Amino acid sequence: MKNYKMKQRKVNETAGSPSSKKKIVVLGGYGEMGRVTVIDLVETFKGGIIIAGRNKEKARQFANSFKNKQVTWAEADVTKHDSIVRLLRQCDVVINATQYTANIDVMAAALEAKIGYVDLGGLFHMTRKQLKLHKRFKAAGRTAILGCGATPGITNVMAAYGAALFDHIGSIHVQFADKDFTRYSMPFAVPYSMRTIFDEFSMKPAIFSGGRFQFVAPIAGKEEILFPPPVNRATCFYTLHSEVATFPLSFKDKGIKDCSFKGGFDAGFVDKIRFLIDTGFSSEQQVIHAGRKIVPRDFAIQLLNKFIPEHEKIQDAEFLRIAIDGKKGNKRKSVVIYCKAVSNKRWNIPAGSWDTGTPPSIIAQMMISGEIQKKGVLPPEQCIQPSLFFKKLRQRNMIILIEEDGKRRQVRC
Repeated sequence: MKNYKMKQRKVNETAGSPSSKKKIVVLGGYGEMGRVTVIDLVETFKGGIIIAGRNKEKARQFANSFKNKQVTWAEADVTKHDSIVRLLRQCDVVINATQYTANIDVMAAALEAKIGYVDLGGLFHMTRKQLKLHKRFKAAGRTAILGCGATPGITNVMAAYGAALFDHIGSIHVQFADKDFTRYSMPFAVPYSMRTIFDEFSMKPAIFSGGRFQFVAPIAGKEEILFPPPVNRATCFYTLHSEVATFPLSFKDKGIKDCSFKGGFDAGFVDKIRFLIDTGFSSEQQVIHAGRKIVPRDFAIQLLNKFIPEHEKIQDAEFLRIAIDGKKGNKRKSVVIYCKAVSNKRWNIPAGSWDTGTPPSIIAQMMISGEIQKKGVLPPEQCIQPSLFFKKLRQRNMIILIEEDGKRRQVRC
């Protein structure tokens, strides 16, 4: 989930066929996750790709860097509904890679434009609001898929795969952890959106316990989790996440009673984020400085975004982990499912950015190809065929492993 230096290079023009009429627009396509999504689209999608965002110069430069006539750019402000609708009407699917707080606005524009919608997640509360639009999308014959990154995203499809192995599910618990071997020349490296990080570390996490939702203290529930090498062990703790919003609904018929999400972050990174929060740098309350009103969070994010690795050669590995307990017939059963991702050497993309940015590209293309048929507002576990999705992950050097009865094996699809 680290930032990275983009290689300004020409990508094979056969990735975009001039005869294709299908188009995908990536809002926030020059941002940290949106850039990864665009790269995967350029390399795998035989259609038009529009890189859109408020900063037209960034959008133009990134689009032009591919030297591919199928990649274009557009200025787009998600707060300007009519102009966004006009842009989306040119496309078949919109991938929303903007800040999650804009999800409802982009969904409304997609609905009016009558196109498909994909996003990276809504940190529980936003996801629950988005699900309320299900009937409207279904009535319009359109599909909106929520939380299509790594976690949520890949983890949701892993959960669907695992759930099919059970007659009854007692619990599903989600974790992730990364092992970074990169030698950084800076004291702090921004892994993904600092706004999301501040929210994840300061908002009360939701858990589903005993069949009921409850909220716990931020960074609570610390425990050491075992992962395959090279991660091996990681200290994970509760953070606010979308899987907890959807799994209790998706697997209700199988009796699920407990669900949680825990993230595994480097201890030094956690200490630095907690310090910033405790000292008020994540506050959204205006303060007066030198006679001017400033928002501490905006100021902090602007400063921290300077710590984006540009020259380091990224080398890391990330594991997503799903642990499911329940019954098959009358016998107790437990499985653990992993997704392993490693840094993309070709583009110098960290593992956590690669496994987060590529799923939106995969899922948008599945919508266009007809490999996703269900209509409405849906989480990935309700509408994506796991074996097909896992095959597409493997093509991008991400593998699925399952641990059952003390043995670990790769899932072959």
